[in-house]
Amino acid sequence: MKDTLINIAEQFIKKNPPSIDKDQFFLIDKLVIDKFIKFANIVKNDRVLEVGPGLGFLTKALAEKAEEVIAIEIDTRFKPYLDKLPKNVKVIYGDAYKLLNNKQFFKKIKPPTKTVSNIPYSQAQNMLHNCTNSLWYKGDLVWIAPLSLVDKINKEPILGAYFKAKMKEKIPKSAFYPKPHTSSAIICFERIQNPIKSDDFEIYFRRWLYNHEDWKVKNALREGIIKAAFDLKGKKITKNQARKMVKSLGVSKQEQEKLTNNIRPKYYFEIPAKLQKMIN
Repeated sequence: MKDTLINIAEQFIKKNPPSIDKDQFFLIDKLVIDKFIKFANIVKNDRVLEVGPGLGFLTKALAEKAEEVIAIEIDTRFKPYLDKLPKNVKVIYGDAYKLLNNKQFFKKIKPPTKTVSNIPYSQAQNMLHNCTNSLWYKGDLVWIAPLSLVDKINKEPILGAYFKAKMKEKIPKSAFYPKPHTSSAIICFERIQNPIKSDDFEIYFRRWLYNHEDWKVKNALREGIIKAAFDLKGKKITKNQARKMVKSLGVSKQEQEKLTNNIRPKYYFEIPAKLQKMIN
């Protein structure tokens, strides 16, 4: 089977040089595909979202397990291959990042129960941002992605407030054609529980800052303190009390006048830790 997939990939590349900017490295190892499907735990009533189906090797395996597969592909050169997929595969051509930020798209397409992809590596972090607050996505995400993404996400101030990245299994470069330079792995991005339910002040406040990136820092901090104290502790804090707490954080006036999306990443960790002690 592996030889068959390699031959298909080779024939495609001879006629169509791979687009480096689209990270076109085809997964041609059937054993890896089977393991990937197993980790994703696909069941018969699943509707699976796949980004970047390429030649459709993974897509076909997903279709054998799921009720429906929604595959988004930016490169129409793959159409002759994707047209041959089973009837329960819906292929949509376009830029996945843009489509998955489009409210009209969400109205037309029913939400997936799982998201499983050999994700275009350069788009991985951007694609995760799509999945932070959108109610269209359900459950965890299982991707083949750069191994380095595990540490990046877990240490990242924003995405690390929404996902816990876990490496399930490393994948040899020989599982792809052509071979990528980057080390790869099957990674599960587990959703972090709603911080109001888990009473997690740090996660709550990091999400608050992210969701108010167009506010000035001083305003986001003040209103965030009031909201977090009430939502998590049942405490009422006045605006004047909140201003005093902001002042005691030691954030410079210059920094406070910036928009929240321009503050230093370290503040996403330092500020919630300090505030939690004050409110407690």
